[in-house]
Amino acid sequence: MAQFKRIAVIGAGLIGGSVLLAAARRGLAGSLACWSRSESSRATLRAFNVAEVFESAAECVKEADLVVVTTPVDTAEATFAAIAPALSPGAVVTDAGSVKVAILLAARRLPAVNPFIGAHPMAGGEKAGASHASASLFEKRVCFITPSGQDDPRALDRVRTFWKELGSTLTETDAAKHDEIVAAISHLPHAAAAALMLAVMDQPGFRLEASGQGLRDATRIAAGEENLWVGILLANARHTAEGLRAVEQRAAQLRQAIESQDAATLRQLLAEARIARQSLDRNA
Repeated sequence: MAQFKRIAVIGAGLIGGSVLLAAARRGLAGSLACWSRSESSRATLRAFNVAEVFESAAECVKEADLVVVTTPVDTAEATFAAIAPALSPGAVVTDAGSVKVAILLAARRLPAVNPFIGAHPMAGGEKAGASHASASLFEKRVCFITPSGQDDPRALDRVRTFWKELGSTLTETDAAKHDEIVAAISHLPHAAAAALMLAVMDQPGFRLEASGQGLRDATRIAAGEENLWVGILLANARHTAEGLRAVEQRAAQLRQAIESQDAATLRQLLAEARIARQSLDRNA
């Protein structure tokens, strides 16, 4: 039996499109609805043939008992304001944004009768858009749930059920702690990869045609869509800026060891980095 009467997805790009495909595969709702600002994205969603595609966000959420907002972080408040008048009383709203404090504040635009429970599946990629959506995107991926501490227990349980049914492994924390965590494991790496790519391009010896897999591996995530990442990095500016200062300090340590021919310090720094990187593979 379907867990929900109707699920509406607002902003169906990579994440939203994957939500639709995964929910359809698992039979989570009696029906699915979706909206995307882009006509090309809406065309892709129609081709999925799993959800009714709407021309407006407000029309999309009508009669839904679960609404999943997957629009960019910096448009969250406008999105909530747009759907608020059309929400059915009691409909639960969740999201997939990678910053939670800002979105929790934006969710104040929702009616009091529509509980909001923040969520963030760690399942994005550098390839954006509904055309890259996958029904298996969330399988065995961590999904943060960020209760406010004053949540409707039934709404919280329904959001937990939804993300778990999509295949996610749930972890719960408050919005502020979430933003600190994802700055370290997602936002800082993206900013650092962008800085590395820029620095490499600035080198007089840079030759695109001679570039190997090492450079591609080290800078892969710098290929992420900049309009999405501007909103994320600015919404989590304090933690990301602190992380970049740490990158600058570590880079300075490496530079100083190389300039002074300090092999012992250089070996120690490289070994620390190697051991830390290997720990990622062991926990994959």
